[in-house]
Amino acid sequence: MASIWSSVHDFIWNEEFWLGDDAQWKDFESSDPSVYYPQLRHMNWSIIVGVALVFVRMLYENVLITPLGHFMGMKERKPIYLLESPLLESVYKKYRSKIPHDEMKRLVKQTDMTERQIQRWMFKRKVLAMPSSMYKFRECSWHLLFYTFAFCYGLYALWDKPWLWVTVNCWVGWPKQHIDTEIFVLYLLELSFYWSLLFAIVFQRDYQKKDKTEMIIHHIVTILLIYFSWACNFVRVGSLVIVVHDLADPWLSIAKMAKYTKHQTACEIFFAMFILTWITSRIFIYPLWVLNASAVEIHDYVTTFPAYWFFNGLLIVLQLLHIMWTYIILSIAFQKLTIGTIEKDIRSESDSELSESSEDAKVDSLPIGKQPCTSVTNGISSSQPVTKRK
Repeated sequence: MASIWSSVHDFIWNEEFWLGDDAQWKDFESSDPSVYYPQLRHMNWSIIVGVALVFVRMLYENVLITPLGHFMGMKERKPIYLLESPLLESVYKKYRSKIPHDEMKRLVKQTDMTERQIQRWMFKRKVLAMPSSMYKFRECSWHLLFYTFAFCYGLYALWDKPWLWVTVNCWVGWPKQHIDTEIFVLYLLELSFYWSLLFAIVFQRDYQKKDKTEMIIHHIVTILLIYFSWACNFVRVGSLVIVVHDLADPWLSIAKMAKYTKHQTACEIFFAMFILTWITSRIFIYPLWVLNASAVEIHDYVTTFPAYWFFNGLLIVLQLLHIMWTYIILSIAFQKLTIGTIEKDIRSESDSELSESSEDAKVDSLPIGKQPCTSVTNGISSSQPVTKRK
């Protein structure tokens, strides 16, 4: 077993792939206590810190943000009561709300319900899977807090670093580049945050967004990129990638919060700031500053090796995603200019298909039985006997 594990380890951490001919893994061992080179095992602490951030987030949202939302006029979504039916649940998971005609006829026979009643059940089940505005408000507040802190701290950590101002310094002296405490904390903090986001999505019950799967993939890829860039001591260029990407995110979060609290003018101002910072950081600074350092300037100091294509391939794909997302963002800005308002949150299933008010109105108009039901409020479900409230 030990030999198998050793073979797997050597295959994954192949020196020729990750470091080429210019370095070896032993180059990251320092006998000088004042000089620190990246050790992968130290980044494993990010998993523990990520779990801790999940609890910090829960405390922050429940103690501070939920009362703030109530103060700003937000209301919790009314509990939605749904008759328990394993058969209908299995059909919902298979077809969602678009049930084929033959399947509908079979359900009518097996459930003793009319087609209209089944459609109502499916509609309510669909609403249960959607996050409420209060939930999204809390989620955005957490993103706002982290990204604001991470960008400010990242700028502080990098301000006196030579590679911030002259990016060729990302490669001068590689692989033996000392990592100070500020950069270590920046990496650990960012990696821990993405662990916490991944945990929140994977273990969250009764919560869906249209891009849930894509976000899981995004978080996993981000975690792997941070891990591998740390392992290869590509930390200097990695720190630039982190700071550039944290610049625009706070503005999007606060714009969404303003939208959920129905402060439309503030939402549009913050969204305009988001567009400005997004285009500046993702369309200009990232390719001309970071990608140039990673894909072009590296050749003057480091021999090309397979990991070069691995990292830069992913960074280029990221830039293509930036361009795609920029198109979506500008389409929303065009919507504002033509319609006069920002109508929806492009990532939210509940906003793209149903408005919060229309959901509540439609659900309240449906008959609610007195049998044991499943109720959901803000994404948390429970099974209990309930009756319609007066």
